[in-house]
Amino acid sequence: MADRQRALERLATRIVARTGLHYYADKMDLLEMVLLRRMDACGCARPMDYLSLLSDDAAGEAEWRALESAVTIGETFFFRYAEQFHALERTILPDLITRLRPLRTIRIWSVGCSNGAEPYSLAILMRRLLRMRGEQDWTVDILGTDISEQALERARAAEYGAWSLRDVGASERRQWFRPAACGRHWILRDVFRRMVRFEYGNIMDLPSGGGPAGPFDLILCRNVLLYFEETRALDLMRALAGRLSPPGWLLLGHSDPIGECGGVLETVTFAGTVAFRVAGSRQGPAAPRRCVLSRSPDPRPAVPVPRPPARENAPDIVARADAGLARAEVRALADRGAVAEARACCGAALALHPLDAGLHFLSAVLAEDAGAAGEEFRRTLYLDREHIMAHVHLARLLRDAGQVDEAERMMRQARALLHRLPPAAPVPDGDGLTVVGLLRLVGGDGDDVAEAGPLLLARSVF
Repeated sequence: MADRQRALERLATRIVARTGLHYYADKMDLLEMVLLRRMDACGCARPMDYLSLLSDDAAGEAEWRALESAVTIGETFFFRYAEQFHALERTILPDLITRLRPLRTIRIWSVGCSNGAEPYSLAILMRRLLRMRGEQDWTVDILGTDISEQALERARAAEYGAWSLRDVGASERRQWFRPAACGRHWILRDVFRRMVRFEYGNIMDLPSGGGPAGPFDLILCRNVLLYFEETRALDLMRALAGRLSPPGWLLLGHSDPIGECGGVLETVTFAGTVAFRVAGSRQGPAAPRRCVLSRSPDPRPAVPVPRPPARENAPDIVARADAGLARAEVRALADRGAVAEARACCGAALALHPLDAGLHFLSAVLAEDAGAAGEEFRRTLYLDREHIMAHVHLARLLRDAGQVDEAERMMRQARALLHRLPPAAPVPDGDGLTVVGLLRLVGGDGDDVAEAGPLLLARSVF
């Protein structure tokens, strides 16, 4: 047992050294789950066998790519973080459109783009803003990069289920997506897909001059830096600042470490969030600069990525986990696109933890793909009558089913619960959404709702 633990620790050290993901340094239980899946896929009985495989010149690089995909935390969905998209819609993108009008070109980079929901959300928003202003003939170049090849494959396919569209209303789904052949998934319309391109990219390459060429007018690196040690995270932030154009903006995640950037960036405060921009760029039009719009191929050699096998042992995995770890496993599977596997794992976890409201909530969100979410949201509320997001999701389902009075009653309860909490507090199971952000979406403050703008209101329940 001691030899196995030492081998796992050696694996963790190598993963952190290659990816910079210090997040796993003290989370061996989570890492062990990931490694067991990869070991099973490769037929490795012992951690030492897997270490040998990673060191193999012929097969090692392919397995490293698969392992990078497996350890990447791919939590994302369309229009994640209402406060930031509010700032993008009302201030940041209008500012850039005005400044860049002489060039009629805008470059945006989504770092750690996962399944593409973030850059595609930006494409939807950019197209809407340009059309509102009657702007024609703009070159909108949105680049998404990620360390996970499997995530990039999903991003290029642009096919999404309810898990990734959980904050997009039914009418917006019909406007922005077309139904997939399976009937339960949605494919993003080509007009938005053409605005985005995807490349493999490791943020660890930036300080040494690697990565995509700048300048970029807007960089989003949300929920990436939090997985690194603070010193390295700040080095990466400075490297990102070096890729910004003079009027450019940088957005980080709410949980990312934020510190001084040596005078390179200045902080701009918005309701519920902050943004960064190049120091001294508050005034004046955009300076002419050469925009690099090359579609150069990935400089790394193409390596086939092994497909993760279908897991038959979800019960075995969750049998060793407490409810919190089981929820993390379910989310990780769903975020990687393995929704059927996530649902199976969630079911196994619920068999062991039948009174866990968080697991029932995840089961409900996952069940939306199968059209059977309502009952699970009600079970969540039976176990936790103050579960705000269950109220909000159930209200949306009731509204879509034509039960408007019942939906409004559910929403009133959600608003009452929100008003009990501090405005800046994160909403439990809200995926980073704060109290004030959710109130803006569900009509908790008339002034905030009027200010929020039609795109963000489209994401609300009403």
